[in-house]
Amino acid sequence: MKPNHPTNPPSDFDADLENDAVWNLLDDATPTDPSPRFVQDTLRRVRLEETERKSPWWKTLLSPKPLMGAAGAALAAIAIVISLPSEPAPKGGTVAKTPEVTEDFDQLEDTFATELLSGAAEDPTLLSDAEIVALLY
Repeated sequence: MKPNHPTNPPSDFDADLENDAVWNLLDDATPTDPSPRFVQDTLRRVRLEETERKSPWWKTLLSPKPLMGAAGAALAAIAIVISLPSEPAPKGGTVAKTPEVTEDFDQLEDTFATELLSGAAEDPTLLSDAEIVALLY
């Protein structure tokens, strides 16, 4: 892709500058020297503008961006609270029952083997052939 402007100026570029009206006006203008306090005045003005830009913490806190963020967070919190179920807790009793402890290890082992075999039936790469044979017999 070629750039929009040529990298090398055309050969008559200097001639065009000689005939340019702006350059002619600049050549006719009288040069002016800056005042002796120009640098000091400029730096003073820069310092004053910097202090104007720095605002107190409470102005920064009450600016539109933080207020919009706080309002958005408050609306999100209100929406979450409203969307939560408001059912009262059951009276008298526990919320969840504790599972019964069974001493039957053989039943647990059979259930575990059944779950492993059903998983292997869905995905044959889950267990090797030797592991499937060990589960079956």
